[in-house]
Amino acid sequence: MIDYHRLKATDLGCCEQTYTAPQCILYALGVGAGLAAEQGFGDETHFLYEEGLQAVPTMAHVLAYPGFWMREPEHGIDWRMVVHGEQRMRLLGPIPVAGRVCSRSRISAVSDRGQQTGAVVVVERHLFEAETGRLLAMIEQVNVCRGDGGYARGDPALSDAGLAPIPRPPARAPDHVRYLPTARNQAAIYRLNGDLNPLHVDRQSARAAGFAAPILHGLSLAGIACRAILLDAPASELAQFNIRFSAPVYPGETVVVETWEEGGLAFRCSDALGARVLAFGSAAFGAMATTHV
Repeated sequence: MIDYHRLKATDLGCCEQTYTAPQCILYALGVGAGLAAEQGFGDETHFLYEEGLQAVPTMAHVLAYPGFWMREPEHGIDWRMVVHGEQRMRLLGPIPVAGRVCSRSRISAVSDRGQQTGAVVVVERHLFEAETGRLLAMIEQVNVCRGDGGYARGDPALSDAGLAPIPRPPARAPDHVRYLPTARNQAAIYRLNGDLNPLHVDRQSARAAGFAAPILHGLSLAGIACRAILLDAPASELAQFNIRFSAPVYPGETVVVETWEEGGLAFRCSDALGARVLAFGSAAFGAMATTHV
């Protein structure tokens, strides 16, 4: 069972990673780059070829990642029941296609949503360029620990308020609709970026978590959505990206990404039949600040 004070005091430490252009390309493959060319999605060679290579901005999610730390027994979390609820990112500079980066992470909030919903754990991470100290991105990952609700036993002092909700898309028809396929082996590729939760590759682990088969990583879906919205503005201008996950994607499914221009950009991901909303969120484009710490 979760011990609120112990979990909030957990030191996730600093992580460092040196990566190269092939790892940048591996991330792009893990979020489906190049799969939609036959559907008229457009040329994504700039994410896949060393000459003129660009990083998909959501690659910030996997750089200097602290790993699946919730699996360690001292945290008291039923890791088999953990699902990814939201991911929020603010970019303060373009992500280099190669280099050395470091990150600092902390558990910023732990909320008890009751036994039916579970506990919500928010991890805040800052990503830096190692040599210069330049801040590249600020990331918040929201995890829903479905097997750990009720830990606070009604004591409000043991439950944080959490984050403000991500707005849903407007009720009107979308401005753009894009169809993005996923590969049957996409989760197996994506996990090589560092998210080794077995429910994405092992059928028994997926069934134990309540899924019919291994599911695609939420952050792979985030990268798919990011690729869709980059048809509306250059990758270098993406300043903010927030996504809330609502249903699993099974590798091999087609993801429909609808977008609305509403000051910034709102988006929704659904399955090909429109029967399930997989995720929704928002993005903002504009000048990026440069910060040193």
